[in-house]
Amino acid sequence: AEQTFETVGELLRGSHFRAALRTTTELARAANRYLEVKSPWAQLKKDRDAAATSLYVALQVINALKILYAPFLPFSSEKLHRLLGYEAPLFGEQVIEDVGTSEEPHPVLTYHPEGAVGQWKFETLPAGQALQKPKPLFKRLDESIVEEELARLHG
Repeated sequence: AEQTFETVGELLRGSHFRAALRTTTELARAANRYLEVKSPWAQLKKDRDAAATSLYVALQVINALKILYAPFLPFSSEKLHRLLGYEAPLFGEQVIEDVGTSEEPHPVLTYHPEGAVGQWKFETLPAGQALQKPKPLFKRLDESIVEEELARLHG
């Protein structure tokens, strides 16, 4: 995960946003494959220590992904940060403000950094940290909305 931070950081500095997102998504897929292979829900029946290790490793990667996805999914990253048991905000209070001229304002996401704890680096989730009750980060879109949006994009 540490190497991924360096790679994604370099890509973002060079304005290679798709490549940065692709690299981050590759890490997320690797974590999914890891969980599939380790199957901690099955390990739990045979070897609780192995199951605990598998979950710990997966949670460390998820903790890293909240930072790596933050430039692309800031609100979801903040929500994940809270689900991982953190109380202080990841990057501060997120505020959408209008900038530009009064004739041509446009909304931008800004942060008020007071009390923020997030940094662009790999940090381990503290062992034993209490997690919040799991909740979905995203809502599943109704198929009609997906079809409507695809038609709008292609039309």
